[in-house]
Amino acid sequence: METRLLSNQILIGCLLLALLAGCATAAPETATLEPTSKPMVPTSTHGPGSCREVGGNCLELSFDGENCTYTGPTALKTGTVTLIFLNESEGRAAVNLVRHLGDQTIQDMIDLIGEEPSPGHAPSWANPVNTWQIIRSGETYAWEGALKAGIHTMVCADPQRGVWHGAGFTVED
Repeated sequence: METRLLSNQILIGCLLLALLAGCATAAPETATLEPTSKPMVPTSTHGPGSCREVGGNCLELSFDGENCTYTGPTALKTGTVTLIFLNESEGRAAVNLVRHLGDQTIQDMIDLIGEEPSPGHAPSWANPVNTWQIIRSGETYAWEGALKAGIHTMVCADPQRGVWHGAGFTVED
């Protein structure tokens, strides 16, 4: 009985991870990034460790296993931005940034996600910005890219437990 329960838990965990990873994939023709966007290597010792070390537009998101905390502007101009994700939890975690495609609000995303952690994922009315990266405990992930105008939402994800709403902000021309 215990073996079957453990097998079911592993299967559910694998399905959740596949769902979270699959929801962050966009077809090239619908991606919101400019060709200059580039992920930086996740690391705990190289690259910027916080927005204080970065010039220009910077978004900082940290996850401690229970809270997804955003430090950054609520509105910014289109152009290059640096996203720094700090995994301060005891396990693996990920960041995902999406751009709303219609007139849905940040509150619409919060309502969709619901109680945290949520098994929810990016809705059909949001487009991934290709920031998805799972990193180990204590590591930092930095991503640099150009954001298009629109409402954006960021979440923290624990592959085992679900997602937490981190922030919503508007990018203007």
